[in-house]
Formats: sequence, structure tokens, C-alpha cells
Amino acid sequence: MIKLRFVFLIVFVFVILIPIQQYLNLSEQRDLFVEASQIRSQSSEKIIAPRKTIADRNQNDLAISIQRPTLIFKTDADKEKIINFANDNSKIIFLNANKRLYFESNIDQKFISEAREFCGCTIIREDLFRRYYPYGSIAGTVVGFAGADGGLDGVEELFNSSLDAEIKEDFFIRSAKGQKTFGNLESFDLEKEKLTLTLDITLQYKLFEELKKAIVDSKAAGGFALIMDSKNGDILAMASYPSFNPNNSSRVLKRNRLMEDFYEPGSLIKPFTIAGALEMKLIEKDTVIDTNPGYVTLSNIRRSEAGGKNFGEIMPDEIIYHSSQVGTAKVAIKFSDDQLKNNLRRFGFGEFLEMDLSLSNPGTILDAPKLYEIDKASMGYGYSLEVNSLQIARAYSVFANKGLLIEPRISIDDSFQPKKVLDAEIADYVLKALRDTVLIGTASDLSKNSVEIAGKTGTTNKYIQGEGYAQGRYQSSFASIFPYSDPKYIMIVTIDEPDPNKYFGGDVSAPVVSVMAEFLERLKYL
Repeated sequence: MIKLRFVFLIVFVFVILIPIQQYLNLSEQRDLFVEASQIRSQSSEKIIAPRKTIADRNQNDLAISIQRPTLIFKTDADKEKIINFANDNSKIIFLNANKRLYFESNIDQKFISEAREFCGCTIIREDLFRRYYPYGSIAGTVVGFAGADGGLDGVEELFNSSLDAEIKEDFFIRSAKGQKTFGNLESFDLEKEKLTLTLDITLQYKLFEELKKAIVDSKAAGGFALIMDSKNGDILAMASYPSFNPNNSSRVLKRNRLMEDFYEPGSLIKPFTIAGALEMKLIEKDTVIDTNPGYVTLSNIRRSEAGGKNFGEIMPDEIIYHSSQVGTAKVAIKFSDDQLKNNLRRFGFGEFLEMDLSLSNPGTILDAPKLYEIDKASMGYGYSLEVNSLQIARAYSVFANKGLLIEPRISIDDSFQPKKVLDAEIADYVLKALRDTVLIGTASDLSKNSVEIAGKTGTTNKYIQGEGYAQGRYQSSFASIFPYSDPKYIMIVTIDEPDPNKYFGGDVSAPVVSVMAEFLERLKYL
């Protein structure tokens, strides 16, 4: 019995185990052979990935990198000859820039040889990625432009580090004939690498056109406007005119004035003076402010109501919707120096925006060792401080959101936390006064609009550095919130140097809001 078991064991080893071991050895050798073969056939090359695309919130491209067959010339005269030659040969030119022609479709060596013979000139072919801006001047001052050195203006410059072209290594396998068989295509999925902005190009286009029309109609030097989502701070449109076309190589840059222009906002600040005084209990909602006889003398300087009006005895909400200079001055002098400055900062004036705009300063608030009564009055109605339109939009978000301050954002990836800065009841009280501004106050021309608009007019004498306040030169603004019953949007419009015969904010800036509000309603944004 023992002998039989021993014989069976020997048979098992020779018949079963040894062949299995040999098979495993062969498999291992085969894997090593395949691995060695792959190593020998695997290659890589450095590829310059194009600059990332910039898109609006609906994935409409605002800036793209395109590669087109490109011809370079020594002179513009040579280029003009080839333009004629290309037209004769039905070759479509995609872009004519500087001493380069970018063609829509491929051009072969025969075309280039014939072109050289036609013009008797030197032609260099160099197919490079070119930055192209589909909406040109419509979004030029926002998107900016990029060149060989990267982003040079606007969003292109602000987000340059994340947009910039990258050198990537692409791995692939060569066939027996030395051809590429496959590579790592996922590393070039440009859809995943877009910078998506909060802009809506439909609203951007319409706002640009309406702003331009208002500037032309009022014979103004220029203007700027924005639309912001009051709930999350998304900048949906941001227009500035005059603008520039970033596709034009001879472009003359125009700054984005919504970001870069700091100016005295005038009466747009009055609601914040009243709100702060209520919050600090310097006044109550039923406090009567005597504005007789239509002017007030502070620090030996007289300040009068616009147009010589006299509103008599009025309540705080009437100060807002009548835009009373005297009423605001009398409230402002109730603040201590620190209270007045801190009240402005409470609403974000003199403070940086949280989104990265690379601004060199956050605006200014008069920082004198002592504020005289005339200084307090001036600050109370929007002089002696400088702000930009984005800061104004941020501040007005407080009245649209029951006391919550909402930070603006231009990139969809940004996320900021709201801040409680004002009692909800006071915020609603001021919002009601802003609605009354449209119903019975300084913007009553908007009272019949199909959208319930709340807002505040503001008109200031323009301050020229080194000259002082310029006679007959104004900046006219309208800050708005709509719809009043359920605020969704904040819109700020400023017209620079309108016709001095018709220059109030309610006349030149408010109509832009009126048109845009109805446009939003018609397109079901409301």
C-alpha cells in the first residue's frame, strides 16, 4: 500500500506539477518579452498645449486659441498682393493681423510656390496658435487680450497663470512601420481646462448696445454699466464704452472702467448714510428732519438742494427718494468721525473686493485727523470718497438681501460667503425708499415699467486731477435693484460727461436700466 502511494506521488509530480511549472516559466518569459517590446516601441514628444479657452456661463467661447495655416511677410505691400492672389484662388482668409495672414483651411506647397512667384517676395509659413475673440469689442474691455508674452489685459491678464500655455509630454506607441498607433488623449481634453466666467454673452451684447446708444443720445464722452445677480454675486454683464477689438493688431486699449475707475458716487451713497444712522440709533424711522429753507450752512459753507428746492420737514425715507442734500447733511453731522468712516466701510467702501482684480487700491475715504461738519456732510452725500461700480453693486446687495452683503464674482469657480452687515428690517425700509424713488421720486420716469424697479439716482460734478471740479462736466449714475418684490438683479449705470443741458442720472442713466429690465423679463430671466 505504501509503495502504491509512493508511485502515485512520483507520477503526479512528473505528469502535473512539472508541466505547470514550465507553463508558468514560459508565461513569465512572454510577459518580459512583451514589456521589452513595448519599451522599445514606446515614444514621447513635447507638445505645447494651447492657451486655455475662456467661456461664458453657457459655454459660449469668449477667447479661444486657434491654429491656422499662417503666412508671414516682410512688408504690408507684399501681404496686400497675396490677399488679392488668395481671393483669385478662392482661399478664405480667416484673419488679417499685422504682417500675417491666417487662412481658414489648409494651403499646400503648390499654393505657396505660386504665391511667391506672383508677388516676387519672401513668404514664410509658420502655423502657430493665435488667440481669437469671437465677440470682439462687445466683451473686449472685460476679457482683454493675450499675446506672445501671455495675458496683457482684462481677464486674460488677471487669470494668466491658469490660462497660460503648457508644455506637455505625449506618450504613444509606434507600429512596426514607425507610425503612432495611440497616445494619451485625455491629457489634451481642453473642455476640462476652460476658464468659465459668470458672464452671459446674451446680456453682455444687449447691455453693450444699450449703453452705447445712451452715450450717443446724451452726447457723452463714455460710460460703463454692469448687471449682477443679487443672490450669488455673479457678474452677468459688464460693459464699457468706448471699447476696443482685441482681434485688431492696431488696437488702442480702453480700460475696463467698472474696475479701474474710482469716482465720487454722489447721491448713490445717501441710502447708506440713512441706513447707518438708523442702525446706530442716531435717528429713528419717524424722526423729522427740518430742511427749511432749502439750504444749510456748515463750517461757514452753504449747501443747497439741487435746483433750489425746499422739501421742508421730511422723514428719513423721504430724504432718500427726494435725494435731499440738506436732509442728508443734517443726518451725517450726527455721526462721530469714526462712526461715519466705519459706516462706509461696513458696506464695503474703501475695502478690497474678494475676487482677484489685482487692483492697486480699494478706493479712498477722506482720512483727515478731524472731520468738520462740512466734511461729514460731503461724505454723507457721496463726496470726499472714491469708489468703483463693483463696490457700489456689492453695497446695494445689502438692501436686496435683508442686510446680507454679497461679494461679486467673475469666475464661476469663485465662492465667497455672504456677510451680515445690517438689520433686515432697516434693509427692507431702505429698499422701500428706493422703490419710492422710482414711483414718486427722482427716477419717476421708470414708474410705468412692467418690471418693479427700485433704485437711486446720483449726479456729481466731475473732479479733474490738478484742476478741481470742472464746470459743466458731470458723471450721472443710477443704481438699481429689481424686481422690487423679489430682488434678483442689481444694475449700475454711469454716463460720463453727458450734455450739460440734460445730465441728471434719472434722465440719462436710468433709461438703460428700464430697457434692460424689460429685456430680462422678455427673455424669461425674471
